[in-house]
Amino acid sequence: MGLKHTLKLGLREVYARVLFYSGLHALVNALMPRRLVILAGHCVKPERGEWPAGQHLSPDMWIGEAQLEAIVRWFSPRYEVVSIGDGLSKLQSRRGKSLLALSFDDGYRDNARVLGPLLARTHAGATVFLESRPLDERRVNWSHKYFWLLGKLGHETLVERYGAHSGPTQTFLTLNQMIAESRGNERYHLKRILKYDAPPEERDRALELAFVEAGGDERALCEELYMDWDEARGLATQGVELGGHSVTHAILSRLAPDEQRREIEGGAQSLARGLGKAPTTFAYPWGRRWDYDESSRAAARAAGFTCAVNMHPGVHRRAAPAYDLPRVAIDGGARVHLLVAEACGGFELLRKLGLDLAE
Repeated sequence: MGLKHTLKLGLREVYARVLFYSGLHALVNALMPRRLVILAGHCVKPERGEWPAGQHLSPDMWIGEAQLEAIVRWFSPRYEVVSIGDGLSKLQSRRGKSLLALSFDDGYRDNARVLGPLLARTHAGATVFLESRPLDERRVNWSHKYFWLLGKLGHETLVERYGAHSGPTQTFLTLNQMIAESRGNERYHLKRILKYDAPPEERDRALELAFVEAGGDERALCEELYMDWDEARGLATQGVELGGHSVTHAILSRLAPDEQRREIEGGAQSLARGLGKAPTTFAYPWGRRWDYDESSRAAARAAGFTCAVNMHPGVHRRAAPAYDLPRVAIDGGARVHLLVAEACGGFELLRKLGLDLAE
């Protein structure tokens, strides 16, 4: 991490703490234009009971039930805690509190079993974005086989088995080089290489063969991780907004425009059939700005979605671009003072003054 970035994060931390602990966040909230901030997570880890997902998923993909509830209960008296669709609709009004929307990607089983009851007892709204292939076919995307293999084999053996099934490809050589350099955080670096550098057909085939060889059962893994149609419909009846997240969670910008349309429209059509209602909100898979492009936005509009969200931090006002809505990521490392600084418009205020402390 460079010195400039370290200083930026330090300033961000100090500024957020001053706003939060001094109570100045309330003044900033009152002075800044009314806004919507969207939080983005994946899984909610229950405080009690078994949680199979925890054996497989990366720590940055979950937040604890008690931690999330504490965040919701802090915001609820001060902001309206809503779904994305409701938040955007309410934002068009010139009156009322500023808004905080909760959102969770992919459609994991704990969203039905843990998040749903949490929302009911806190009277909060949320949006859950669903991949359609796990619901329709009980199949998972490559990243879950990667996490499963990493937990079972460790990173060195995983790379070895990848090479056994891919041959001496450039991806295998890059993975080996990363291991040899021992940079630390191998989980992240291996995933990044497989996500962006590996040819998708090679990656998917090699991981699938290694997964089966190690005793993996894709349907069983999907049952552990993802909700089924009955659970999705149950969330909908509780008032949770269900949005689209493509068919297979592919990197859209790596696909031709017609393939992007099939991913986005196919997911929308599946949800309309399964839920009896067409979804209106969409989340770009992976969500970084280089993971989608203008063809992705056009396909989302053509599929009937009225808005689409990414994974870059920021706030929304009435004139926000509907197909590039930012979200603030939350996981077990989420800290209330930083979320409050974003939600009250504190970081937006600094941006207006020429200082951007965004992560």
